[in-house]
Amino acid sequence: MKTQTEQNDKQSMVAANNSQTSCYQVYCQTRTGAYQVGFNTDSPVEAVEAFLTQRPAFEGGEIRLWNRREQRIAASVVWLPQRTAFGFHVNHRANIFHEAGLDGIAHEIRESEAIRQQMGISV
Repeated sequence: MKTQTEQNDKQSMVAANNSQTSCYQVYCQTRTGAYQVGFNTDSPVEAVEAFLTQRPAFEGGEIRLWNRREQRIAASVVWLPQRTAFGFHVNHRANIFHEAGLDGIAHEIRESEAIRQQMGISV
């Protein structure tokens, strides 16, 4: 039987480990249906940048940005089928942000990227 002190120590250790984990995590779906963490950070800007550049593990694979502190999905990818001029079907990526603040960050990142491309600056 565990003593109260041992239980409190275990709870303290779990709380310490949870406080050290990152707020935002980018998950990528594998072919087996499991999700693997691809990126961890506490910075919302870094999280959005990583989410926007994350490639799926396979065609049509899901990508999610998880807000660990709020325990919810902050952003996800939806694949929309489109037909090319030659009649082929391709999936087009649509990023869906469930937090307005992260959506604003993504908009700023896209605008900055567009300006860099117009000026011919590579990063």
